[in-house]
Formats: sequence, C-alpha cells, structure tokens
Amino acid sequence: MGGIGKTQIALKFTEEVSKQYSHIFWVDATGEDTTSASLKGISSIPEARKASVDETTESVLYWIGSL
Repeated sequence: MGGIGKTQIALKFTEEVSKQYSHIFWVDATGEDTTSASLKGISSIPEARKASVDETTESVLYWIGSL
C-alpha cells in the first residue's frame, strides 16, 4: 500500500500530540530484525542508559512502558 500517505499521517499525528508525551520513538517494524535493531538503538539514548536499560528488546519495551 505504498504512496497512500501513511508516513504523512504518522508525522501529523506526532506533531499534534508531541506535547502530551515525554518521548516519541520511531521503530522500523518491517521485520523482526529491523524491529530489534530499532529497539537496540533506543537503548542507547541517554535517558535509557541512565535507567540502566540493556540492549534486549524486553528491557527496552519494559522501560518504554514505564515512561
């Protein structure tokens, strides 16, 4: 379903609600590998490091859920 504006809708939504959330994360969920890589990347942001989040998907998702 390429070219129907999914990205533009997501960007507009993010713009509209950005003040309501402390963080907004973009996760490439094309496949299991890309999802894992995206979550691993989130584990390296300063706030996650400060919270002792390791590079496992479970740890990152638990941290995101606690925000």
